[in-house]
Amino acid sequence: MKGKHIISVTSRKSSYRLELERKISVLKGNSGTGKSSLIRLISEYLEYGKQSGVKISIDSSATLVVLTNSSDWIQILSSIHDTVLFIDEDVRYLYSEGFQRELWKADCYAVIVSRSGMFTAIPYSVFGVYELVTEKKGINTATGMYHLYEEKHDQGDFNLLLTEDSNSGFEMAQYAFEGDCTEVVSAGGNASVLTCFQKLSKSYDRICVNVDGAAFGAFIEPVLKFAELRGNTRVLAPESFEYVLLNTREIRKHLSQNLGELTRTFDYCDSQQFVSWEQYYEELLKQVTSEHLDFTYNKRKLNKWFLNENCAEQYIDILLKCFITRCVRLDDTK
Repeated sequence: MKGKHIISVTSRKSSYRLELERKISVLKGNSGTGKSSLIRLISEYLEYGKQSGVKISIDSSATLVVLTNSSDWIQILSSIHDTVLFIDEDVRYLYSEGFQRELWKADCYAVIVSRSGMFTAIPYSVFGVYELVTEKKGINTATGMYHLYEEKHDQGDFNLLLTEDSNSGFEMAQYAFEGDCTEVVSAGGNASVLTCFQKLSKSYDRICVNVDGAAFGAFIEPVLKFAELRGNTRVLAPESFEYVLLNTREIRKHLSQNLGELTRTFDYCDSQQFVSWEQYYEELLKQVTSEHLDFTYNKRKLNKWFLNENCAEQYIDILLKCFITRCVRLDDTK
């Protein structure tokens, strides 16, 4: 399943508009923000059709399925094709590793309602986390989904770079930053980032945390909260290290003319083949390097072709455009 899918759900007093472009979209937010109501309206439409009083439109051929506690999820996930799944946080098996791993393989997009978002066996993006925002229009309401986190241009003033990566991304960070009075430390994986961050915060004043945004959705909230509490901290979340390398000039010229692979990844990344955009970017980088540069990119060991001053400067420039923060809505400031 590929592409951006726009879904409208309308009842007598409320309407929802969803834009889905990744395999996993997580809807967060406090009680009363309309998350469960959305699932209920879709369920009523699928069961009763027009008699439900609900109208649903989707700008693609995808079908909609709501998973419940009584659903045979094993059968559903193994047989669906070009399907958008909706799953409420009350569904018990949602948090089981077995379900999450089978969801990897399914030909679908999934919209998961969850205040915690703690699906550590599903590598979903920080840019796949949304909140529902409702506007009152007379006696009716209109609800849309908005990114909970956004990129923010900021300065790269730090003396410690804590990177999630322990392989090629760590090698590149060491090469690019350590000559500039910046120490580079690896957390050794996404689940270890917060612990390492908390430990190192006692020894360094200006810290930058660098994670692969395409697979860090389950871990980003506590990291951002600690960064805000601590102060003097920046969080970088490019889609992935491979995404950064694909944006360098020598690599980028071998992509399509409009760089659609990077700017409209949803049109290229098959959700059944790649559970996250990070996996797609890795495969794309392997393809470009093997076809045009006489070596094949290896995630575990960085090829010396990348270890030069020109590439390092581009790497830093691209990376430092990927700071993220929690979005601030107008209503949040009241």
